[in-house]
Amino acid sequence: MIIEKDKIPKGTSFILRSSALLEALTTAGISVETSLQHLNSKIFFDAFFWPPRPNVQHDRFCVRAGSVPASQARPAREFMESIVLPEFIQWAQGILALPQDSPVRRSEQVFAREFIGHTPNNSYMDSSVNQDSLV
Repeated sequence: MIIEKDKIPKGTSFILRSSALLEALTTAGISVETSLQHLNSKIFFDAFFWPPRPNVQHDRFCVRAGSVPASQARPAREFMESIVLPEFIQWAQGILALPQDSPVRRSEQVFAREFIGHTPNNSYMDSSVNQDSLV
């Protein structure tokens, strides 16, 4: 697995442990080239399936996972490992089970999940804050 990590501010944690993704892939028997990008970005989790192309002649997955304040890392990781990773693995297995000439298998596919409180500007919204007071 190829791993890339953005620099993140102090007090911030990545939400996906590389070892958790590697274990999920290995347990599921998925050996397709996979890259993991730990990002300081607005996304929570997304993954792309890329079929063979002229310059890369094999299937690939690109997984991107964001970051949250360190105080929220535990619930974010629990959600990631108990809900998101199993759903991702099921999605990936479904694609790889298709015949090579399937239109789905021959085109790029996208899987994405969000986490309650993870806002598009990459801040982590406290659920006790009245959302209307922020406008």
